[in-house]
Formats: sequence, structure tokens, C-alpha cells
Amino acid sequence: MFQPCIFPFALVLTMPLLLGGCLTIREQPPIEPDPFNTPEYQAQKGLAVIKASRLYARGGTGQGVTVALIDSGLNTDLPEFEGRVFDPGFDHVENRPGTHDRVGHGTQMAGILAANKDEQGMHGIAFNAQLIPYRFGDDNEPFFFDDEIALSWQDGFDKGARILSNSWANAIPATEITEARYNQVMPKSLVTARKLVKDGAVMVFPTGNELKREPLAEPGLPVALPELEKGWIAVVALKNDGSAINAKSNYCGVAAAWCIAVPGGDSGAGQGLLTTGKDGKHVQTAGTSPATALVSGALAALQSRYPHLNAQQIREHLLATTNRTGIYANSEAYGRGLMDLDAASRTPPKVQVY
Repeated sequence: MFQPCIFPFALVLTMPLLLGGCLTIREQPPIEPDPFNTPEYQAQKGLAVIKASRLYARGGTGQGVTVALIDSGLNTDLPEFEGRVFDPGFDHVENRPGTHDRVGHGTQMAGILAANKDEQGMHGIAFNAQLIPYRFGDDNEPFFFDDEIALSWQDGFDKGARILSNSWANAIPATEITEARYNQVMPKSLVTARKLVKDGAVMVFPTGNELKREPLAEPGLPVALPELEKGWIAVVALKNDGSAINAKSNYCGVAAAWCIAVPGGDSGAGQGLLTTGKDGKHVQTAGTSPATALVSGALAALQSRYPHLNAQQIREHLLATTNRTGIYANSEAYGRGLMDLDAASRTPPKVQVY
């Protein structure tokens, strides 16, 4: 005859075991560690917010994808960029192939984008991608260097880059830009941008760091020239934890339809995103510039996940898979929402064929 098992209450609490056939606790399978959640990954605080490790686990590391970096150059001999330079690019300041980064901005952006995964400091979001660096103008206004920018875009495209990272913008508000006015300011760049977008390029720009509700000229340019939109992304910068726009960033504003939000570092000592300095040391940076580099690298990493898609199809898919819940539903501020690389790498792309 079956006899019920009776145990003192305390014994039941302290013995989650097989007890005379009366209590069975199924053994749970071990939780698989995330091989990409390394100290380097954690040191680059923006990566976890946009769930980059899920993209890496699905093969999206930037392998085989080239990005043109139009900035203050790149010190290519640093260990963080060993094997990451597809072509030496061009230095328009010194008028020679290869670049020297005097101010350090371009090297910092390159670190955010593609610094090596080498167990040192941090790594770029697309740590297997390739770069083509260009130097123009250093600290001066971009409109003084229209020729150099246009030449850099075209040369990068001719050498295989379909993603062009531009962590700069002219200070004219996008709401004041017309085709005629931009043609006065950046005539050669305008011609080149139209041509390259038609041929499949994607241009990435920051909304700017003026704490305004509208972006600057370049990120908002498709307002005046709608044919550019299919090859355009504007980027707004969030705090490190993604909880709100950071203390520098302009809103997406009129660029909301092609704007995306990612961490761009917080203001204050030690509060920025970790990246590579011009001398090889790791430094902090904050603003819409590093946010732009983060998105450019994300496009490269995602394209290596979906190599059958072109750059503009990747752009469309990235914008279609953002997180638009909670605060990110405010399109004036956050555009299409928070970049979500888990969703982008998990959801089969539904894209148009251009």
C-alpha cells in the first residue's frame, strides 16, 4: 500500500533532491556564456545597449566589408588598426597618400568603428571590418574643403567602400537648407553625393552637438533633396546607458525618417565612450561624432551578416528593426528609434531592390 512521504518543513526547504521518489527537481541545462561579452566589449559601454554581441554571435563582425572614414585622418601604425586598413587613403592637408592624424579625432572615430578585438582596452563595433581613411581640414569648417570631401567620397567609393562615415557637418540648420543654398556652399560634394547615392552608397552624418531640436545641414540634406534619402542616415547621440539624449546632441527633427539613436557618451571626465587616441592610448570621447562612427560600423557588421544585401538594403533593414518603445517612440528626438542589433540580426530582412 502506498505510504505518503512526510518531511519536516525545514527539511523540504533545504533538500531540493530526489527523496525516496517523492520530490524530483529536474536538472537545468547550463547557461551558455556569451563568448563576445568580454572585458573589451564591456569597456565600450555603447555596445551592450545596442546588443552588439547578438550580432557577433550570428556572424556579423564586419568581415569583408570596407568603410571610408572622412575625418582628420588615421594614425594607421597603431596596434589597434593592424590588419584593419584596406587602403592608406589620402591626406588632403599634406597632399599625399596615407594619412597623419594631428588632432586625433579621426583616430578616435576609427577606434569606435573598427579597433581590433585584441584583449586590449576596447574593440570597435565592427572589429573585423576594413577602413580607408581620408584627412581634410582638421579643425576648420567643412565648407572650406568642398573639393577634398568630394574627392574623398569618390575615391573611397572607387576603392570599394559603400559605407561612408562622416563625423562632421556644416553649422547651417537643416531647416534653412535648400538645393540652391547647398549648391553655393558645397557644390562638388553635392554632385558627388547625388552620384554615389544613385550608385548604391550610404552616407552617415551626426545631427550635431548644439543641443537644438533640429539637425545641421548634412544630416538633414534629404529634406531639400529627397532622392538622397535612400542612401542617408542621421545619428543622434544618447547617454551611455541609452536612457535619454546626451548633454550635447541635437534632435533628429526634420531628419526623423532617416535618423537613428545610439549611445554617444556622457559629458564629464571619464564618462565618454572609450576609444583609441592618436598616440595609441585609450581615451574617452563623447558627442554625435562617436555615435556616427558607431552606426557606420554597425552597418558594416550587419552587412557581413547579410552579404547578399547591398549597403542601402542594409540601411533600410537597420532602420526598420529599431526599438521604438517607451521614450524612443518620440520621433522628433529619436527618429526611427534606438538601434537594436539583436533584432536586426535575428529578423529576416524585408527590403526593396534598387
